Amino acid sequence: MVDPLQILLNEHTWSTIRNTPGSTHHLISLGGSGGGELLDWVAETGHYSVWVGEPAPGATADPYRPAARTEGNFATIRAGHTLTHLADTPGNWSEGNVMDLELATKNVRIYRYHRGITSGDPIPTKVNSARFFSIGQGHTLIYLDHDRVLDWEPATGRARIWNYDRARTTTDPLPTKVTETVWDGVLSNYQVLYLGGDLLLFWNQTSGRVTVWRYDRSLSGDNTDPFTVLEMEDSWAGEIAAGRIIHYLGGDRVLDWDPATGHERIWDFDRPMMAAPAFQAMLNRDIATARTWVVSAQAAIAAYQLGLVSGVHDVQWLATDAALLTHFHAQNHAGGIQAALSAILTTYNLVLARLTTGTSSFSQVSKQQAVTHLGSRAKYTRGYTFRDVATHLTPSYRPFDTIGNSGLDGAGDKLRAAIIIHETVHFVGNNPDSATEWEPGYATLTAEQAVTNPSSYAAFAHHILTNHDLRFGNEPWN
Repeated sequence: MVDPLQILLNEHTWSTIRNTPGSTHHLISLGGSGGGELLDWVAETGHYSVWVGEPAPGATADPYRPAARTEGNFATIRAGHTLTHLADTPGNWSEGNVMDLELATKNVRIYRYHRGITSGDPIPTKVNSARFFSIGQGHTLIYLDHDRVLDWEPATGRARIWNYDRARTTTDPLPTKVTETVWDGVLSNYQVLYLGGDLLLFWNQTSGRVTVWRYDRSLSGDNTDPFTVLEMEDSWAGEIAAGRIIHYLGGDRVLDWDPATGHERIWDFDRPMMAAPAFQAMLNRDIATARTWVVSAQAAIAAYQLGLVSGVHDVQWLATDAALLTHFHAQNHAGGIQAALSAILTTYNLVLARLTTGTSSFSQVSKQQAVTHLGSRAKYTRGYTFRDVATHLTPSYRPFDTIGNSGLDGAGDKLRAAIIIHETVHFVGNNPDSATEWEPGYATLTAEQAVTNPSSYAAFAHHILTNHDLRFGNEPWN
């Protein structure tokens, strides 16, 4: 048995985010970087506050900043409504949608959320107004990332998954059913929580039993339960009391909140590893992508070297020259540009050799193993390397999840390929991290630092192949 919430990160009591007579609070996790964002709205008055999380709150400090980023009163959202954060499509990190369902009438409205709003309504723009045919009173909606929504009826255990169509503006935004099943015994005494990364938590508040199941997105059809693999199982009896409400905040953090008292705790989610076949298939694709980038970089540098000697420049000369200056500052190297190019090409050759014949030194490790290797949860990341020994990829190395912390909740195809190159540069030599490609210090590295900087190799290789200077850490969905 494995408890998914083993480590308590924060414990605090809110003085205002709690229920009082005539004041029923609802919390909606809005994802976001750092400590994430939380919408608190009051059913009776429509009052809302958007709270911005502290990236590293103290063990007993308020995990959110002292002042709300924006607050006010919704014009129409009152008791009888339920709000669901629909996150966003990859590529719009600062945007998101929020679904407002009026349960009694089945009227549904979808609003655009923007993290930049600091005054007034945080969801001011309506993007869809429609009516559900069968989703209303007694239903709970849970966003499952990648434009799918779970529709669960606690009274019966019926569970349907719908495709979410963002393009619709006046018609049902959940037009097509993917799966339908009835969960035996998963009724009103349960809370169900999506944890990102295709994991769904079921908590029986009566018995305390808690399980985590993996979602198989490939399944479809009626009488089909797509949560097929039991990943974790334990009991919260005596640990988390019935009546408390749990929310996934992103970044492997789960909020456990008592609405009666305002007492809150934030736990570290001990995310399990991906199933070995799925992980290996993903890793094989990422390594193949990384090899393509490296081969392109090698060819460009070899042609550039030849042009320096012969004075005959290929059509890519100027683009290569600019990319070398941007990522390696090679023209400023103390030993001259040829010395810089030689060092860069030597490293790329070693990287390609490993990505061609040494891929067995990549392995998936558990979160506990990674934390032990890295020394603390504060250093937990998607991947890390022991030189000439192994590269370990953690449960955070997985396809991008559209909610949560951009530093932990998955990574897009390009970012994962960049991680493979980055970690391999560590593997093949004494190449310390001087600056990541998205940090201001990246532009001010000396040439001597840049030619040993792992991020420079990933960014340059992609830049050469695509003629696009992508700073991966700023765009985790890519």
